[in-house]
Amino acid sequence: MPALTPFQLPVTTVRGDTVVVLPPEIDAYNAPMIRDALFSVLDQGVTALIVDLTTTSFCDCAGLRAITRVRRRADVLHTPACVALPDKGSVRRIAELVGFACDDQVATGLAAAHRRLHRV
Repeated sequence: MPALTPFQLPVTTVRGDTVVVLPPEIDAYNAPMIRDALFSVLDQGVTALIVDLTTTSFCDCAGLRAITRVRRRADVLHTPACVALPDKGSVRRIAELVGFACDDQVATGLAAAHRRLHRV
């Protein structure tokens, strides 16, 4: 059974990477709580972080901004981090429209996120 963050986000470890599954919908209401929960995970000293959006069906700009801040915190902490996007749907589309999907720290699906973190 996965552990939970204070905001009740499932946290598991897969092949040494900490995977945090985000909720089905992310908006201006819950984005700050999600950001803080992800900050808490990073502050625990994880070796690598995957932010899993593959089962998220809605994410507005506030959600993407929160995830961007988490990625910046990971950079400051020298923690490899990657965002796993779904291969299609509205979350994928908004990420593409704002240029988020083109980032080096973004992958399509969990397997690709693991590979991105461990490329040699």
